[in-house]
Amino acid sequence: MEKYKKQILVIILILAIFVVQACIPAAETPTEVPQASPTLDERPTSTATPEAPTALPTATKTPISNTPTPEPMPTQVKKVVFSVSGGNLSVRRGPRLTYNYVGVMYDGDEAIAIGRDRTGDWLLIALPSKPGIEGWVTTETKYSTVEGIIRSLPLVEVELPAPAFIRNCTKHKILVQPGDVELFNKYNEPDNEAHFEVMTYQLYDLDVAGSPRLEDISLAEGIRVDIRYDGNGDKSKCE
Repeated sequence: MEKYKKQILVIILILAIFVVQACIPAAETPTEVPQASPTLDERPTSTATPEAPTALPTATKTPISNTPTPEPMPTQVKKVVFSVSGGNLSVRRGPRLTYNYVGVMYDGDEAIAIGRDRTGDWLLIALPSKPGIEGWVTTETKYSTVEGIIRSLPLVEVELPAPAFIRNCTKHKILVQPGDVELFNKYNEPDNEAHFEVMTYQLYDLDVAGSPRLEDISLAEGIRVDIRYDGNGDKSKCE
């Protein structure tokens, strides 16, 4: 009887152990999630970093003004004074020696210049001795003095002078002074004629001993002076 009791206790103990184990929750085993293997078409790609946009220049807006732009003031002509010292100076119709005389500026005279030629070597003035008459004087002599800025004067254009000529109608060679110009005899045309500036000249016969002085000739624009008498007093015709 005692034996059966022990067996029953052993069976009860075993059952109790099973019941206890059944009541204890089993520890969760972490489940490993399988990683998806990359397929052949799936390749790791690098992500390009976007470039920073280039800054465009900012357009500057010019404010629109309703104020009219003032017109430039006309350039004022500065005073230029021309004076003569140490002698007298011829005044001409134009800015060259080939123009006619219109008057004289005497030693000590001065005048206000009112114009100039392109080079500034000649100035247009009003003649002190002839009110209302204008003429040109050269700045290139020892008698000329200029005070002021020549380039500030207005440019004045003048028509070309009419040419003046001396023609040798004699049978002798003639020397014209100043200038040392030799005019051949009338049989050597056109070398018996030359163009001269407007002034007074002296004539000499080179084919007569001592080269006697024949006469003085004063030239003006647009005229031709013919030499008819040689150093022997013989007269020739101009052909």
